[in-house]
Amino acid sequence: MASSGDQEASNSMAKNLRVLLQFSGDTLRIPEELAAEICAAGQALVVRPTGAGGKVKVWPVEVGRDGGGAFLGGGWAEFAEASGVEAGWLLVLRHRGRGVLTVKAFDDSRCLRELGADTPPEAGATVSRKDATRKRQFISALPTNFMEKMRIPANFVQQYLPKEHLNNQSAVILGPFGKVHNIKLEMVQSDVFLAGGWPQFLAFHDITEANALLLRYEGNMFFTIKVFGPNGCLRKSKHKEVRVPQNIEEQQEAPSASIQKCCKNDLPIGDGEKKPQGPITSLKKASSRLKCIYEIGPPAWIRKEMSIKSIKKFIPLPGVFCDAIGFREACTITFKTSLSSTSSWHVRVLPFKNSNHQTGAGWRRFCQDNKIKEGDVCTFNIIDSTLWHVVISRR
Repeated sequence: MASSGDQEASNSMAKNLRVLLQFSGDTLRIPEELAAEICAAGQALVVRPTGAGGKVKVWPVEVGRDGGGAFLGGGWAEFAEASGVEAGWLLVLRHRGRGVLTVKAFDDSRCLRELGADTPPEAGATVSRKDATRKRQFISALPTNFMEKMRIPANFVQQYLPKEHLNNQSAVILGPFGKVHNIKLEMVQSDVFLAGGWPQFLAFHDITEANALLLRYEGNMFFTIKVFGPNGCLRKSKHKEVRVPQNIEEQQEAPSASIQKCCKNDLPIGDGEKKPQGPITSLKKASSRLKCIYEIGPPAWIRKEMSIKSIKKFIPLPGVFCDAIGFREACTITFKTSLSSTSSWHVRVLPFKNSNHQTGAGWRRFCQDNKIKEGDVCTFNIIDSTLWHVVISRR
């Protein structure tokens, strides 16, 4: 009989299963690993935001099997039509547990596309702080000539990479095993490539033509990366993941707790259908309640919205986060706003109460030097326990 710990680990894996798939309209072929998890829950519930007040819609979708394997069938075509997904796009499905699936779509430029949006944002258009943190992603189903260098999609370059950052001619990638890689950029006319050091990065992580890569831009030419295997499933990291408490929500995807609540409320699957019997949970409202948002596990990060008090005095660090990254006593952390720069700030982190910590000496100087103001958002990417890369998003 499986222990409670084994069952907990199994449930955690099920809720985090991600797969990369080529879109198809009538039915969608899925890996057997995903089909088994969904069937154990009894049904598939495909979720996406509606774009109206942070609410979501849920489409019940049948899981079938034939000689070609498992697929999403009845209900999938309706979801695809309502979401505006087109031939040639790539999808990343994430199983949130209990058959609930969230979907990310990458258009034919391989940039993340908001489901249900009529058109992608124009190059150079102003992007809100919320959209910037949620949509700085692109995917690469690696072509046969990727071994020497990899092209960053032109739309992504125009939308997110300022010219002054490109002039540094380097990028930093945090690999799936937690190792930091410095990659030289190569610019050929209007194209930008990850080039110098790229072959070594691929070799270190055993990445081949059979893999696909999902890159997330954290700012200041710093990227994190996920690797998908030949079967479409996210390749597991060698690092042990630390589970985040269920009341903590991830910024870049719809919070699973809110989605589960929405599903229980019997959301309508189309306009004109019956209204839910209970209140619909607003993802926007749920996110706005959290002054501190964080994720533990490779890579770990914590995001803080700056107030006058936090700028002049300190920022608190939640105990569960500190425990997970190994904080037990006072220490000095090196803050860097660019990993390719020699500039850095030394900030003390001190025990506060229980296992909580807070910033101390050096924090106010860091805020002053970087002109941090009320309403700015700082994302602290934990390179290792005493080296943090800080991305500052201005309000």
